[in-house]
Amino acid sequence: MSLQEVSIGNDLKDSFKPTSKWVNNGINWINDIEEFYRERATIEKEYASKLSELCKKHFEKKAKNSTSLSVGDEPQITPGSLESASLVLWNEVLTQTEAIAEEKVSFSREINTKLGDNFSSLKNKTGRIAKQIESIDEYLVSEKTKTEDEVNKAKKQYDSLCESTESARQKTEKSSSEKHQQKLQEKEVAMNIGKNEYLIKINIANRLKDKYFYQDVPELLDYFQELNETRVGLLNKLLKNASIIERNSNDRIKEKLHIIDSTIDQNNPKLDVAMFIKHNAFDWKEPQDFYFIPCAIWHDDESLITKEPELTELKRRLNVCSSDIAKYEDSCIESKQSLEELTASRKAELTNLTLKFDTKFNNSLSLLQRFLKTDSERIKNEVEIEVIQNFAGDKDLSYFEVREKKKSKFGFLRGKKHSSSSSGGAVANDNSSDIHSLHTVKSGTSQKSHAGLFSLRRNRGQSNASSASTGPKGKALYQYDATGDDEASISPGEQFDVVDEDDGSGWTMIRTNQGNEGLVPTAYIEVTMGAPSAPSVNSGGKKKGPSVAPKRGAKRVQYVEALYDYQADGDDELTITAGDKIALVQADTDGSGWTEGELNGVTGMFPTSYVKEA
Repeated sequence: MSLQEVSIGNDLKDSFKPTSKWVNNGINWINDIEEFYRERATIEKEYASKLSELCKKHFEKKAKNSTSLSVGDEPQITPGSLESASLVLWNEVLTQTEAIAEEKVSFSREINTKLGDNFSSLKNKTGRIAKQIESIDEYLVSEKTKTEDEVNKAKKQYDSLCESTESARQKTEKSSSEKHQQKLQEKEVAMNIGKNEYLIKINIANRLKDKYFYQDVPELLDYFQELNETRVGLLNKLLKNASIIERNSNDRIKEKLHIIDSTIDQNNPKLDVAMFIKHNAFDWKEPQDFYFIPCAIWHDDESLITKEPELTELKRRLNVCSSDIAKYEDSCIESKQSLEELTASRKAELTNLTLKFDTKFNNSLSLLQRFLKTDSERIKNEVEIEVIQNFAGDKDLSYFEVREKKKSKFGFLRGKKHSSSSSGGAVANDNSSDIHSLHTVKSGTSQKSHAGLFSLRRNRGQSNASSASTGPKGKALYQYDATGDDEASISPGEQFDVVDEDDGSGWTMIRTNQGNEGLVPTAYIEVTMGAPSAPSVNSGGKKKGPSVAPKRGAKRVQYVEALYDYQADGDDELTITAGDKIALVQADTDGSGWTEGELNGVTGMFPTSYVKEA
């Protein structure tokens, strides 16, 4: 069946009520569509109002900041009413945005008049027609009902006449008088007339029934179908009109956006710079160089003192600078090369800018900062070398420093890792040649305390002959229950042999008195030397150990070994003795000449040149 042949009247029998409800549902739905466009109109109007207020606010802000944005806060030449190219562009953006707001107001008005009012009219008209169709059906139903009532009434009348005739017949059988015979005949005639009336009413009712179901209702259903199709057709036109109205509005907005685009294309990024330069140019003189000002008490000249013992200090400084400058020069060359490559790549992308530009920009700035910092250090060392060499003239500037290596009082714990020099006890650095640069210039950055960062819980202050022969012992400070086959359980006060001391992993290998070997957290025990002391009595109940045991397989601690003694000169420094094994907290990565480490639970700084990798 084609869509042209679709007919509610032909295809649906006795379906007036469901069809009526369906058609009226479609008519009432127009209310929802009208409500949508009314609310849309309100939103567009509110949006236009807020957009206008926003433009007004930013027009005022632009006027307030126009001069500072165009030529800076303190221009040498005031710009008057002139504005930078970017501000001209921004002014055009705000102007066209205001025009867009006005267009939104017009769009809101068109939605109300050309859509909202028409939807309301369509709903009212289709509703009235639907009610008229329903009133016709009500009339036809009432006529059909009336005919059916007449059939029922004729049936009752016929039944009554039949009963009366039967009663007259029974009387005739009892008495065959002429009077009763005549009465019976009269009753039969009346009964037959009633029967005829009843049959006629039946035929009329049947004919009207057929007419109602096969003619009247299909006709009304077809009217409903036509009404619904008309409603949908007009709804389509109104919705298409809505698209046309919005498209036309958007086209007008698009024209305003094209104006903005045209202004953007004229905004060469260099125009703002040119205007700023023009209004801020002034006669500039290079600041004077620093020069030597003699002390008011001790009159002197600006020459370096190159006699001894001052010359030795200059030699030391020259040695340090000579050692550092090569490192800084290599770093400068590497940073500059990387910076040039990244800058070339970044500038190649300027023709196709995206918001991801910041990645290479930030990388370039990081490289630039590193280069500038390294280059400044290079220049410092270069100038210091030049000054010392210029004033020293032909004097021998060779510098050799040999320090006597003192024996560590804890040397027996470290075995034979160090050998003393055969010539007067002098010791040379294993990792260097015969020249030692003891660069002890502190870094300008503040050093934070890292006390307790590494828990080196070995009691290095106890030593005797028996401990060296029997090996280290240990005592449990807290309860620890083994969590694996390679671990051991210990109780507070329990004593044991230390098989393998902590290598920086946070775990120590022990052997219990029962002969069991296993790992325990170093933080849970105390390591001693020689024979164990008497078990302590725990009067306060079982102590609770640290809440978290060290991670197995953690990163090992790095150590450095002290080559020379160094006495701390402040709270942030660390006293070390030649031969000490020091846990590395912060290596000398910035070239400051200072390293941060931890020894016996104390953290501090010490000269980098006083230690070597352990």
